[in-house]
Amino acid sequence: MRIHIPFLCASVVMVALFGTTLAPISIQAQSKIQEGREQQIEIVIEDRTFFLAKGGPIQIGTPLEIIVENRDNVRHGFASSMLSGLLVSGEDDQIVTYGKGVEGFYVNPGKTLVIRFTTERPGSFAFHCDIHERMKGELYVLEVPTA
Repeated sequence: MRIHIPFLCASVVMVALFGTTLAPISIQAQSKIQEGREQQIEIVIEDRTFFLAKGGPIQIGTPLEIIVENRDNVRHGFASSMLSGLLVSGEDDQIVTYGKGVEGFYVNPGKTLVIRFTTERPGSFAFHCDIHERMKGELYVLEVPTA
């Protein structure tokens, strides 16, 4: 199953497509983005599927934190070419990884992984579990002209 994760902002937008419905952004959410807070997306892995648990507006150039919780009883991967070339950190309760050239992480059963980086460009970015080939998702970062 392909999962699309939503992200939205004034000049750059990441949107989730669930069927044909677009997730709207409120004026309140737009003002939170402009405050420059770290942004968070939460993904749950359950029954060998990626699910969006918490999404929200994401602005390019602002630190992003992706929290991946593995509720399955097997190890999963979270890998994406979107991370390649970026300064990325990943941590769980046992290890911390930091640097460039990191393309993915593993999440042990019942554990949570936190990935931090700053988005630098718009586009479509696929992610997948490199252990289970049918587990896939995609992030969409779209530029939206400002009025």
